[in-house]
Amino acid sequence: VLPRDIGFGRPGLHSRLDALNEDWFNEMRAGLPGAKEAVEDWPGFLAAAGLTDVRSRTFLVDLPAPLGADARAYVQAQLARQHEAAEERLDAEDRAALGRLLDPEDPQGLMRRPDVFLLSARTVHTAVKPA
Repeated sequence: VLPRDIGFGRPGLHSRLDALNEDWFNEMRAGLPGAKEAVEDWPGFLAAAGLTDVRSRTFLVDLPAPLGADARAYVQAQLARQHEAAEERLDAEDRAALGRLLDPEDPQGLMRRPDVFLLSARTVHTAVKPA
């Protein structure tokens, strides 16, 4: 959603947020009762559950900068959620950078920056329960 170097804080903020999110998810998953390690093969999981006609489709969203108001609000909400989830694990410099990015009055905040974009891919897996 942002360039690697946003002009303040350490470059690579979004990559660090993604890494913290991965760490959180892995810890949460490992802490579930009866958790087992498994390769995340969703089509395989669906087929092993007895479902048929297993399909996968990936949807790409590519909205270049500058973003319109709705897309910008979406990016703001997503980053705010990531910030909330990772806040305790962030160092002071990254917390300060996120604070600026999420501040609607800051000229370098997400709501005012001309370089905010949205690039995302989501894969959906579907299958059919046999009659």
